[in-house]
Amino acid sequence: MCFYSKEKLENMADQINIEFYPERLEKVIPFDAYDFMEKQGLEIEWKYITPNKKLLGMIFFGDEVWPVWDSGKYKQGDLPHKEFFKKGTVVINNILIDEKDIKKERFVSGHEAMHWVKDKNYFRTHTTDVIHACKEEVFEKTYWNNKMSKEDIIERQTNYLNAAVLMPRNLIKKEFFKRLRYKNIPDGPIEYMLYMRKHIKSLADDFGLNYNPVLYRLYDLNILKRKD
Repeated sequence: MCFYSKEKLENMADQINIEFYPERLEKVIPFDAYDFMEKQGLEIEWKYITPNKKLLGMIFFGDEVWPVWDSGKYKQGDLPHKEFFKKGTVVINNILIDEKDIKKERFVSGHEAMHWVKDKNYFRTHTTDVIHACKEEVFEKTYWNNKMSKEDIIERQTNYLNAAVLMPRNLIKKEFFKRLRYKNIPDGPIEYMLYMRKHIKSLADDFGLNYNPVLYRLYDLNILKRKD
């Protein structure tokens, strides 16, 4: 697989926004992953890919079948049926739609879109797998090291790229200190303080995201000092 540096992923994110949504580099605007995927020629489907939230999203790098459930609420005796998905299809677990969890859905859909941008060449040339399914627990964590499994590295770098696209680095830094009423942006990281929570929540709402992805982004960019 290709090991990306954080700077490489930041540059990839900047280029995505410059090419498709340049206004997002100047103003806090939620990222529309579905619009972006359509621009990439991807097809999007919403299915119960598990009868729970064990899997939140998946992407097909080749034609394949996958078991689909009729409902997101498992009842004893329920069995899935198989459906065909063609190459270039992204499937989002329909449970996110049922729960109207728009903020989580935005991060999940963005994550799947970034798999296509970052990993399609790897899956075409280095593995026989044509399906990549993302478990609920893989989301949010954005740190990695070379001792991790390939799967973990792929997922965490995808999370990092997704966060970088959703929250452009220069914009989030400017907006964060603007909301803190700093006259000047500090040269180095600052300590996290409890009073900052409401400002991070406000920023998260404007980006259309939950609190934690914004907090982790501030840590990743060395805007806040990372806790030991």
